[in-house]
Amino acid sequence: MTERAKHAEAEIERARAAGSFGSTLEMLKEIVRLIEEKKGEQTVVLDLGDAPIGTDYFVITEADNPKQLRAIAENVLEGLPREPLALEGLDAPSSWIVLDYGDVMVHVFDPKARKFYDLEGLWGERVLELREDEGEREGEG
Repeated sequence: MTERAKHAEAEIERARAAGSFGSTLEMLKEIVRLIEEKKGEQTVVLDLGDAPIGTDYFVITEADNPKQLRAIAENVLEGLPREPLALEGLDAPSSWIVLDYGDVMVHVFDPKARKFYDLEGLWGERVLELREDEGEREGEG
């Protein structure tokens, strides 16, 4: 296990011990809720648990302007009880902001950057539907 993976695992355990999240699924739902509060558009969750990339989930959303991208990212940062392991793109006007929580990475794009990088195109068969009513996840594809 890499140092990054060990650190991420320790962060998850700390959040669970503090009662922050009972599961990664609860964290995903909270991230999506925080994104929706700031009007993120076309939000999707990709299940990458068996992909060799070092994270379990991508949450991808978009906004039309740099101020809204920043507002979405800041709302997630302020709304989650744990700090990200890394963050990119928040310090300057950007077309892509990334919040890395180890097991979950949040990508906030402008529409042009989202289309260019096309993360959903790489893993489109892994899109999840988060179902609030049953607390379960369901694959689409």
